[in-house]
Amino acid sequence: MDAQFKFKPIHFSWVAIHPQPKGVISFIGGAFFGTFPTIFYRYLLKQIFEEGYTIIALPYRFTFRHWSVAISLTKDQYQLRQEIRAEAKRLGYEYKIYEEEPTSEKPNYFWIGHSLGCKYIALLEILTALEERSIQEVLGGCVGSEQFQNIETKLQGTDIKDVSLKNQPTVLIAPAITGIEGAIPMRSLAELIKSLGIDAKPTVEQTHCLMVKSQLFNLLAAIAFSKDKIAAPTIAWMKENLPDRSIKFSELPGRQHLAPLGIRFGDSQLAADVIKLIKFETVKLQSLLALKMGVTDIQKLVVERDKPEVASQDSEPELEPPEIALN
Repeated sequence: MDAQFKFKPIHFSWVAIHPQPKGVISFIGGAFFGTFPTIFYRYLLKQIFEEGYTIIALPYRFTFRHWSVAISLTKDQYQLRQEIRAEAKRLGYEYKIYEEEPTSEKPNYFWIGHSLGCKYIALLEILTALEERSIQEVLGGCVGSEQFQNIETKLQGTDIKDVSLKNQPTVLIAPAITGIEGAIPMRSLAELIKSLGIDAKPTVEQTHCLMVKSQLFNLLAAIAFSKDKIAAPTIAWMKENLPDRSIKFSELPGRQHLAPLGIRFGDSQLAADVIKLIKFETVKLQSLLALKMGVTDIQKLVVERDKPEVASQDSEPELEPPEIALN
């Protein structure tokens, strides 16, 4: 079946459904351009789609409350998957992948971010620890009571698995962990607003504190551009302060911060690198799962993982080993 690259509005997102998906990728871009991801990032997303992935393009939302946006990106993921499944089934496409939990031990769900959109993904990675630790343990010492209350309010009535990136590899393109200066193009205006005591929450310093404190950020790859002054501080900080994480760094020469943008034409080398890193992180996750299960042969793990389950009437159900966070 031929794959037709076409975005459809589904449950507050734009989705390009692949007829035979080998994975599902959620993408969020930077300020302004990320508000219209199906236009400004069209070339990049099309290349990834043609590699065999369903694309969920999440529009960037401008706000100073970054926790709220990050949580809202994932709160409705279950309903979104159900609607994608229904549409795929109607079109005669394969749809079983949309019945899987993104946090399950199948490397089929991924995240890609560009610029400030990467900060939202980083905040979700931080909140992933709430599956096993209290909110005080995760956030304490880094943010104040106001942010505690804001997060607790946003998470009320939410299954924490719905905002978890557990077992979901991530590729960050020119990540920019910034405050309001990352969303307001006029630096003088941004500095004026900050002088009035107004800044994005969490701040850059608070976000850095949370990332260092977190035990996650291991299923992560980051792409830098040699002429990119916007993302350079974040890349340098990650290399210096997260040396104990298994982050794969890649740098492309001669490119600036907006290299991922392209409508009909774009950066083919960048697209190829993104796809390569998705595959790299997939193998990394499979390796970690293999170690966890005591399997030395990755191919055997994949075969066993995808083998249909057959229930036996005479045997006791096998207990699965407890899950561990691999991000």
